[in-house]
Amino acid sequence: MYREAEEAINHGLSLGARLLLGAFATLFGIIMVLTAPPTDKAVLFYLFGVFCLLVALACFTQGRIRQFIGSVVGCAIFGLGVWYLVIELSRGIYWPGARSEPSVWNACLYLVFIGIPGAAYAYRARFGLRRKP
Repeated sequence: MYREAEEAINHGLSLGARLLLGAFATLFGIIMVLTAPPTDKAVLFYLFGVFCLLVALACFTQGRIRQFIGSVVGCAIFGLGVWYLVIELSRGIYWPGARSEPSVWNACLYLVFIGIPGAAYAYRARFGLRRKP
């Protein structure tokens, strides 16, 4: 049963799910780039737009290109999780007053449930540069 579950997970998303996710990621990426305000915050809009477009590219490509782009996305979300944790540790707010407030606890949850799986995918996919053993 474990092997069957691992094969199903490693198979990836179905074509329909990839197309739907890719379409929405493209839409969000374009909207973020087009609606960037003419302030110093525009860079953040552009970065998030590029991130969304990378997710879309990963949905619409195959093989090593998908592995490379997916690994870049995985490393990015892991790096953001580490950055979030460092920022919250420096702020010293360990437990949130409300669930939506930034805190060390929320940073740890992000890292465990989103960041580490992103890094694990990048490690497993090997950026598409080497053949799997």
